[in-house]
Amino acid sequence: MPGVHAKLSASGSGRWMACPGSVILEDLFEDEGSVYAEEGTTAHAVAEARLRAEFDPTDAEKRERVNALKETTTPEMWQFTGRYVEYCKNIVETMQLDGHQARAYIEQRVRFDRWVPDAFGTVDFCAVGGDDLHIVDFKYGKGVPVNAENNSQMRAYALGFLQEMECIYDNLKTVTMHIVQPRINNISTETMPVEDLLEWADGELKPRADKAASSTREYATGAQCKFCKAKAACRARAGYLLGKISEILGGN
Repeated sequence: MPGVHAKLSASGSGRWMACPGSVILEDLFEDEGSVYAEEGTTAHAVAEARLRAEFDPTDAEKRERVNALKETTTPEMWQFTGRYVEYCKNIVETMQLDGHQARAYIEQRVRFDRWVPDAFGTVDFCAVGGDDLHIVDFKYGKGVPVNAENNSQMRAYALGFLQEMECIYDNLKTVTMHIVQPRINNISTETMPVEDLLEWADGELKPRADKAASSTREYATGAQCKFCKAKAACRARAGYLLGKISEILGGN
């Protein structure tokens, strides 16, 4: 996983689309690492190595790397990264059974700056077969299940692949986005026509991204506050919480 992140990232799109002012407010705060974040980074590295060896079995160097990782990876992490790898393999094998020449892309760097200023990211796994595109996001955490339906992060990744590969694939009609959380046994998908995805990008993503990039001080409270770095210092959120407290006290 790359160590550099876009200011208007795909992973943060649910926040900045709902609260455009959070972009400049978050700039005042440093990223705080955690044991869970480090664990997730390690799991992604293990999963990437295993996928690369799986899809290129004749490469001895890749096999040796996987064997070395197995010796240093916890049994739990090995088990759950294995489930993710099998899931990705099944997507490709299903395409092949349908008679398509499937191609897999692992840790694919993409840009979606056609809709979001200076935006880029890395997609964990992509597969193309016929006129179908599959985008897979591996989440190693044990928190709440993440839904792929109407998920702006997944849609941004799909847009990034379409932008990055438009010279190679100009016939894609359908995109399926998958979120795989093996530790809590959650798999969520959304399938939509590429035409509908592009319509969403032009009508919803781009206008909100332009506003978020404009240094606006327009704030909004809601579910997006949960993972905002600035939530402890946000006046909008403080006002919202004080209002809720007043409602509770007033009802007693």
